[in-house]
Amino acid sequence: MTIYYQDDAVTLHHSRWEDILPSLPDGSVDHVITDPPYSEKTHKSVRSGRMSANDRGGRYGADVRRVVNLGFDHLTDEERAAAAVEFARLAQRWILTFSDVETCHLWREDLEDAGLDYVRTMAWHRLGGAPQFSGDRPGVAFEAITVAHPKGRKRWNSGGKRGHYSHAIVLDRGHEKVRVHATQKPEPLMAEIIGDFTDFGDLILDAYAGSGTTGVVAKRAGRRAILIEQDERNCESIATRLEKVEPVLTEHIEVEMPPLMEVAGA
Repeated sequence: MTIYYQDDAVTLHHSRWEDILPSLPDGSVDHVITDPPYSEKTHKSVRSGRMSANDRGGRYGADVRRVVNLGFDHLTDEERAAAAVEFARLAQRWILTFSDVETCHLWREDLEDAGLDYVRTMAWHRLGGAPQFSGDRPGVAFEAITVAHPKGRKRWNSGGKRGHYSHAIVLDRGHEKVRVHATQKPEPLMAEIIGDFTDFGDLILDAYAGSGTTGVVAKRAGRRAILIEQDERNCESIATRLEKVEPVLTEHIEVEMPPLMEVAGA
């Protein structure tokens, strides 16, 4: 195992999950909350919203040929199925996987095949997300979160609340440089999810750590986390973020909600 960063709450491995998870005992984490790479189709369809002088004379505006390289490979069917088996073996309670809407059913199938109960597909409404630059079809409104659980009694912290989360995407405004990863999840989103599904002191596994937001929020909320990330540049960013998190003094978790008018008008 290659431990890149470690404190009392979080351990970050610079590795692929395939080299770490098989060595962990059955039922050794409370939850899996992770944001794996998306499908090959989604990776190929990501477009830049930047405009140039040549774009403005076109029929639809932006140059739809400008594909964005996300910096990591898409998720294969084989890797998704193998990850589902490991998640089912390791987690005592909730398993949450982010995905594009078009392939969330594949996560459901693989998690069920691994012996888990499929519970729900939730939605992250991406406030401020990119429009459909081609202009010939609706743009993507939300990302899916597939929820599974070992067979038996289930419990979460939010009663009859719907599985719908409305939070703005992470954008760099001015020179703040808060965005460190192409698919970075916003802290308020992960704070709400972690508050809904986990308890103080729980251990969360994120096998595709990316920007490390799950670990940052987990530490701030008094949870513990195992993070795995294969890109060393991302590990550096994650470690820097984790070092800035203040120690937890209370079990209360603050959730920053989007402005009411923005949600109602979305």
